[in-house]
Amino acid sequence: TGWARELALHAFFEYFTLAIIFANAVWMAIDADLNEAITWLDADPLFQIGENVFCVYFCFELTIRYLAFKNKRNCLKDTWFVFDSLLVLLMVLETWVVTLIMYIVGGSNSTSISNISLFRMVRMVKMLRISRMARLMRGLPELFILIKGIKAASRSVFIFFVMWAFIIYVFSLVFRMTYDSVGSGTTVYFSSVPTIMNTLFLNGIMPGHAAFVKAIATESWFYWPVAVSFVALSFVLLMNMLIGVLVEVVNAIAITEREGITVSTLACDLRASMSQMGFDPDRSLSKDEIEQVICDPEVALIVDQAGSDIVTLADMLNFVFDDLADDAGNISFGDLVDTILNLRGTNPAKVKDVKSQLRAIKVAVKDCEVAMRRVFQEEVQEMRLELDALRTDVLAMQDDAFSDGRPSVRNTIVRNDD
Repeated sequence: TGWARELALHAFFEYFTLAIIFANAVWMAIDADLNEAITWLDADPLFQIGENVFCVYFCFELTIRYLAFKNKRNCLKDTWFVFDSLLVLLMVLETWVVTLIMYIVGGSNSTSISNISLFRMVRMVKMLRISRMARLMRGLPELFILIKGIKAASRSVFIFFVMWAFIIYVFSLVFRMTYDSVGSGTTVYFSSVPTIMNTLFLNGIMPGHAAFVKAIATESWFYWPVAVSFVALSFVLLMNMLIGVLVEVVNAIAITEREGITVSTLACDLRASMSQMGFDPDRSLSKDEIEQVICDPEVALIVDQAGSDIVTLADMLNFVFDDLADDAGNISFGDLVDTILNLRGTNPAKVKDVKSQLRAIKVAVKDCEVAMRRVFQEEVQEMRLELDALRTDVLAMQDDAFSDGRPSVRNTIVRNDD
């Protein structure tokens, strides 16, 4: 909270931390090439200072982020904070704690410590710090999208590799079992099933990388799975993802270009037809003029070729003018073209379309209600007129029948009305 929160959320602090993470990754490469010391006690002062500077900054950055939480327990709910905390903990252990223990146990000369190879393995913890570059994905969200894509396709990729291994294993058995009877005597490729599988995998599936993997594997058997993993991840997986991305981009560009061609063709054909009918496409058109245009057979054919329905356009004309008409009650040529394109049956339905449909239904229901009310009022008015005429006739007949001096029916009805 307070100043810690403002500092943690400041853009400069975020970008500066990302720059330090990148600098630390570069520093690890420099340290791996130039620092030949087994421990930090024997390292050159430049490397000691550099390592301590990075460790101090990362501890400071983690402390600021911790203080920024209003409720400190919420830090355990932040995945990035927990991830960075583990990495900083490993860095502190490798830089300060292990170095202090080695100094206490062996003095200033760490080479006097027995079984120093164990401490060499401790220094491999530094390799885990390269994982902090994962935070760079905040600045490059496209990387995070690719990683999510790999995660989503992990099961399919795994099944693909299992199928690979199954095919290689089956054919390795076939080669090994038939070699004794039909083989030429050489055992370079057929000495054992694992040798045959290695040959089929490298020379059969990845021939372009076989020499590279074999050359690295001659140094140590440990490098064979590392080299194969590198080739499978960087070439087989990422290169095919790159091909998929390029195909997607080309497909999107093709759709955009086809849409542009459709719009251009529709506008040109419609403009030519309207000019032949005597209408000026450069000025606004009234509703009556639009009705004359869409009733033309040539225009109907043009609209149909664009993928729209001319009948739907005619039915929706009232709603189009309600939405797009200017103060004079006219619409432009561009609005007409956009309306025709929006009414294509291949367009995906959107929330806007659903709302427009609901509004159209409400307007239709309201118009129907008004029409029914008008008809009902006309019927009631006609019925009233007929009743009045009938009443007049009845009163006249009663007056004629009771003209002998008795009270008039007309007066009786009038008094009853009063």
